[in-house]
Amino acid sequence: MTRSEFDRMIEQWGEYGTYSIRLFLDNGTTVLAHEWEFDEKEDTLLRVIARGRHAMIPITRIVVIERIPTSQ
Repeated sequence: MTRSEFDRMIEQWGEYGTYSIRLFLDNGTTVLAHEWEFDEKEDTLLRVIARGRHAMIPITRIVVIERIPTSQ
């Protein structure tokens, strides 16, 4: 996945913070992220926060993104 593809998906989904995202990575791993942002120094790295843990994921490793609505 590229940065522009990622940005386009997020833009279509609407307001940030009203949903989480599940990332399916090229090695078969899935990550449910409640918060995310691009790294300030390297915009090809996505910083994700899940259950208080932080990870840096290269955008090129993401195969599919799924939108998960937050419970209200």
